[in-house]
Amino acid sequence: MNKKVTFLLATVVVVIISYNLMGQIFSALKSSDRLTQALDELYKLEVKNKQLKKELEQVKSPQFLEKQARNKLGLAKEGETVVIIPQEKIEAILGLSKKIEDIKLPNPLGWLKLFFH
Repeated sequence: MNKKVTFLLATVVVVIISYNLMGQIFSALKSSDRLTQALDELYKLEVKNKQLKKELEQVKSPQFLEKQARNKLGLAKEGETVVIIPQEKIEAILGLSKKIEDIKLPNPLGWLKLFFH
Protein backbone atom coordinates (compact mmCIF):
# COMPACT_ATOMS: atom_id res chain seq x y z
CA MET A 1 0.00 0.00 0.00
CA ASN A 2 2.86 2.33 0.85
CA LYS A 3 4.39 1.77 -2.58
CA LYS A 4 1.07 2.58 -4.29
CA VAL A 5 0.73 5.88 -2.42
CA THR A 6 4.35 6.83 -3.20
CA PHE A 7 3.85 5.91 -6.84
CA LEU A 8 0.61 7.93 -6.98
CA LEU A 9 2.24 10.97 -5.38
CA ALA A 10 5.24 10.73 -7.70
CA THR A 11 2.88 10.49 -10.68
CA VAL A 12 0.91 13.55 -9.53
CA VAL A 13 4.13 15.53 -9.00
CA VAL A 14 5.41 14.55 -12.48
CA VAL A 15 2.08 15.52 -14.09
CA ILE A 16 2.07 18.92 -12.32
CA ILE A 17 5.69 19.62 -13.27
CA SER A 18 5.02 18.54 -16.88
CA TYR A 19 1.92 20.76 -17.07
CA ASN A 20 3.89 23.77 -15.80
CA LEU A 21 6.76 23.09 -18.20
CA MET A 22 4.38 22.83 -21.14
CA GLY A 23 2.77 26.13 -20.12
CA GLN A 24 6.16 27.80 -19.98
CA ILE A 25 7.14 26.37 -23.37
CA PHE A 26 3.93 27.67 -24.99
CA SER A 27 4.42 31.03 -23.31
CA ALA A 28 7.98 31.23 -24.65
CA LEU A 29 6.77 30.36 -28.15
CA LYS A 30 4.12 33.10 -28.00
CA SER A 31 6.76 35.54 -26.77
CA SER A 32 8.96 34.56 -29.68
CA ASP A 33 6.12 35.26 -32.10
CA ARG A 34 5.48 38.65 -30.53
CA LEU A 35 9.18 39.45 -30.71
CA THR A 36 9.27 38.50 -34.39
CA GLN A 37 6.24 40.70 -35.10
CA ALA A 38 7.81 43.58 -33.19
CA LEU A 39 11.05 43.20 -35.17
CA ASP A 40 9.13 43.19 -38.45
CA GLU A 41 7.27 46.34 -37.40
CA LEU A 42 10.56 47.95 -36.35
CA TYR A 43 12.09 47.15 -39.75
CA LYS A 44 9.11 48.67 -41.58
CA LEU A 45 9.28 51.80 -39.45
CA GLU A 46 13.03 52.15 -40.07
CA VAL A 47 12.48 51.89 -43.82
CA LYS A 48 9.71 54.50 -43.62
CA ASN A 49 11.95 56.71 -41.48
CA LYS A 50 14.73 56.56 -44.08
CA GLN A 51 12.24 57.39 -46.82
CA LEU A 52 10.88 60.36 -44.88
CA LYS A 53 14.40 61.63 -44.18
CA LYS A 54 15.18 61.42 -47.90
CA GLU A 55 11.99 63.35 -48.71
CA LEU A 56 12.88 65.94 -46.08
CA GLU A 57 16.28 66.48 -47.69
CA GLN A 58 14.60 66.91 -51.08
CA VAL A 59 12.12 69.40 -49.65
CA LYS A 60 14.94 71.42 -48.12
CA SER A 61 16.80 71.64 -51.44
CA PRO A 62 16.78 74.95 -53.35
CA GLN A 63 15.58 73.18 -56.50
CA PHE A 64 12.43 71.94 -54.75
CA LEU A 65 11.73 75.38 -53.30
CA GLU A 66 12.17 76.99 -56.71
CA LYS A 67 9.90 74.43 -58.36
CA GLN A 68 7.17 74.98 -55.78
CA ALA A 69 7.48 78.76 -56.10
CA ARG A 70 7.24 78.51 -59.89
CA ASN A 71 4.27 76.12 -59.89
CA LYS A 72 2.22 77.50 -57.02
CA LEU A 73 3.23 81.14 -56.72
CA GLY A 74 3.99 82.05 -60.33
CA LEU A 75 7.65 82.89 -59.76
CA ALA A 76 9.54 83.88 -62.90
CA LYS A 77 13.22 84.46 -63.42
CA GLU A 78 14.51 87.62 -65.01
CA GLY A 79 13.63 87.63 -68.69
CA GLU A 80 10.87 84.99 -68.34
CA THR A 81 7.18 85.70 -68.81
CA VAL A 82 4.50 84.04 -66.72
CA VAL A 83 1.46 83.04 -68.74
CA ILE A 84 -1.75 82.45 -66.81
CA ILE A 85 -4.59 80.86 -68.73
CA PRO A 86 -8.01 81.84 -67.37
CA GLN A 87 -10.04 79.00 -65.94
CA GLU A 88 -12.91 79.74 -68.33
CA LYS A 89 -10.66 79.11 -71.34
CA ILE A 90 -9.43 75.82 -69.87
CA GLU A 91 -12.99 74.68 -69.19
CA ALA A 92 -14.06 75.72 -72.67
CA ILE A 93 -11.27 73.71 -74.26
CA LEU A 94 -11.87 70.71 -72.02
CA GLY A 95 -15.60 71.00 -72.60
CA LEU A 96 -15.10 70.71 -76.35
CA SER A 97 -12.99 67.60 -75.95
CA LYS A 98 -15.63 66.07 -73.68
CA LYS A 99 -18.32 66.71 -76.29
CA ILE A 100 -16.25 64.85 -78.86
CA GLU A 101 -15.91 61.90 -76.48
CA ASP A 102 -19.68 61.88 -75.92
CA ILE A 103 -20.39 61.09 -79.58
CA LYS A 104 -21.41 57.45 -79.68
CA LEU A 105 -21.31 55.33 -82.78
CA PRO A 106 -23.69 52.45 -83.39
CA ASN A 107 -22.12 49.15 -82.33
CA PRO A 108 -21.34 47.79 -85.83
CA LEU A 109 -19.63 51.06 -86.82
CA GLY A 110 -17.78 51.15 -83.51
CA TRP A 111 -16.40 47.65 -84.09
CA LEU A 112 -15.41 48.51 -87.66
CA LYS A 113 -13.63 51.63 -86.45
CA LEU A 114 -11.90 49.65 -83.72
CA PHE A 115 -10.51 46.98 -86.04
CA PHE A 116 -9.98 48.85 -89.30
CA HIS A 117 -9.17 52.42 -88.36
